[in-house]
Amino acid sequence: MEKALFLAAFFFAYTVQAITGFAGNIFAMPVGTTLLGLESTVSILNAMGFFACGLLTALNIKSVNWRELGKILGAMIVFMALGIWLDTLVPLHILLKIYGVIIVIIGIKNLAVPQQKFMPEWALWIILALAGLIQGMFVSGGALLVIYAVQKLRDQQQFRITLSAVWTVLNLIYAGIAFQQGHFTGDVVQIIVFCVPLAVLATFLGSKLQKKISQERFLKLTYVLLLCVGVILLVTS
Repeated sequence: MEKALFLAAFFFAYTVQAITGFAGNIFAMPVGTTLLGLESTVSILNAMGFFACGLLTALNIKSVNWRELGKILGAMIVFMALGIWLDTLVPLHILLKIYGVIIVIIGIKNLAVPQQKFMPEWALWIILALAGLIQGMFVSGGALLVIYAVQKLRDQQQFRITLSAVWTVLNLIYAGIAFQQGHFTGDVVQIIVFCVPLAVLATFLGSKLQKKISQERFLKLTYVLLLCVGVILLVTS
């Protein structure tokens, strides 16, 4: 029963991921942690994040903004390594709650005041560095990355596919670390096998739904999801 409930949550989360290019793992993580445990859930979602995001990227490779992809990965990987190191030193649950509050405020602000105000370039680099730091500490840097991407990747298709390419690389790194640590047990591999066809179906379903959403609605959906992510972080941290 636990596996069936997780698979249902996974399918929903990865359909959302295919529509927007982010938020899949953050929606699946609380359900998985409750039903399967943290270690197993992280291993499953890292492997499936690599597979699903890699599939979406491969199917739409021409939509990748390679310049921005290089900038994002270059900054995030460096600060992600710093975040992983910091996470071994001190418990950072309070910072996670602060992060959740910031994301909720950003989501509400952009929903209430839809006119987009552009940040200066130096502020965007700080946001990108913080996204990498938070990703390393909590595997949850996507919300800050979205703030950067909304300004830099203003085409809807380019936004979702470039972010998918980012998650392909980052999830591969995390999956490699989890494999090295022996987290891919028999049960974990079994659930991954069940998830693969669901991820394929979710990718194609999300891609079809995305084509029916206007740029304005896409941005609104993005900020609603940011708000939801912030609330989830506050509740689960």
